[in-house]
Formats: sequence, C-alpha cells, structure tokens
Amino acid sequence: MTILEVKNLSAGYESDHVIQDISFSLEKGEFLSILGKNGSGKSTLIKALQGLLRNISGRISVKSKDLFSLSPRQIAQKISYVPQIFSFSFEFSVTETVLMGRYAHQGRLGGSSPDDSKIMDEVMALTKIAHLKNKKIAHLSGGERQRVFIARALAQDTPLLFLDEPSSHLDINYQVEIYQILRQLQEEKGKTILATEHNINLAIPYSQQIMFLKNGGVQALGPPESLITKKNISEVFGAEVEIRENIHSKLPEISLIPGAERKT
Repeated sequence: MTILEVKNLSAGYESDHVIQDISFSLEKGEFLSILGKNGSGKSTLIKALQGLLRNISGRISVKSKDLFSLSPRQIAQKISYVPQIFSFSFEFSVTETVLMGRYAHQGRLGGSSPDDSKIMDEVMALTKIAHLKNKKIAHLSGGERQRVFIARALAQDTPLLFLDEPSSHLDINYQVEIYQILRQLQEEKGKTILATEHNINLAIPYSQQIMFLKNGGVQALGPPESLITKKNISEVFGAEVEIRENIHSKLPEISLIPGAERKT
C-alpha cells in the first residue's frame, strides 16, 4: 500500500528553489534514507514534505490525501517529525515534552486523557526513557534527548515518521541505539520512516530504499544493494572509496581511500 507519493516537487526559500522536480513513493512499513553532501537539499526536502515551506510546487499525497488540502492539525495526525537536535535550555520535563506529541489528538480545551497517558507510557517504554520522566530536557545527554524527541513524535501516533539527521552529534553507541529503535518501530508498529542522514554506513543496513540527492535533485534512488557503488559515491560526494561486503549484514559498506584526491 502506497502511503506517501511525491510528484515533481520543487521547493525553497524566498524566490529560489533548493530542490527541483523530485518524485518518489513510499510503501507502508518502508524505510527511506536520504543521503547527500551538505547543501544538497536534504533538510529542505524533509520540510517541504510537511508543507512547511511557502515556495513550493508539485504534488504530495499522504494515504491518497492531497497534503496541501489538509490543515496543520490534520497533517500532524499523519506525519510526525524529529528535527535535528542541538542544544535546549527550556525547563520542560521529559513527561511534558512527550505529552506535547498528543496535541493533534486533543480537543480545543486540551488536557490529557487516559488514552494520552496510556500512549505516553507505551512510547516511553519503547524508547527506554521511563526512568527519565521527571528530569528536565536541558539536563539530559544528547542520546537521551534524542530518544525523548522520538518518543514525542511517536506520541502523535502517525503512520509516517520523518527524522532529520537523527545520528547527528551522537557517539556511535547512541547512533546504533537510535536506529535499532527505528527498526523496532518498523517491525512492531508498521511505521513508515523517512530520514535524512550523513553517515552512509549507518543508513545502509536499516534502509529498504536510499535516495542520493545532488544539487537539489535526485541523483539515484533504489535499494542499497544496487545504489552503493564507487561511481555513485564519487558522483554524489566527490569521494573515492572502496566497497566491501559487511561480514554481518552481507550488505555493501564503504571505506574512504586514504590520500585519494577529493573531487569537487
């Protein structure tokens, strides 16, 4: 079942388009990783897919509904979003932050219902943050904070989950932990996931599809088994690499060639 369909999408800021003529679709339960150099349009694309930009054209359908015909609340009932996390100084607790994800399902008077509390407990258990519930966000480590924001997105109870560089600023243990949570969401909750990522080797084993962006356009799209090639990596990233088979996943894995001249 196609859950997200994008046709001829172009978008940007002010009068300029950062991404141009992007088309793709996602089936229920798929994981798509969007890879590209800094400035290739990854963050712009993930914002455009939520209708967050004014300078936008093309078509986006979510579960056969035209995204541009939906209200912000209706979009929030279909798409949850985890932005890049840097630093936070506000004093909301973990519980308060996770409950923010329920706003799209609450009435005008707001307030938490028994269902809200039940879902909050479930997502906090899934992301292993229940023991942090009374702590302030600003007092958590980067990995703990990222799990809290994933829990907040899960509390929205949407079929689509978007993440912008979820491994940024995290050490390798936390990076793997975040992606293992995402895989669990696929397998146990049937979530359809779209993530921008800078770590190619991290994205490969978790992705059913990979999209390479270059200069705001789709350079290549397909399964990692066919897309991770020396030619594609050279054309997209300007880097010379060796491709080998990972001994555990049996999927392709890249390594930079020391001393190789970087292309621009």
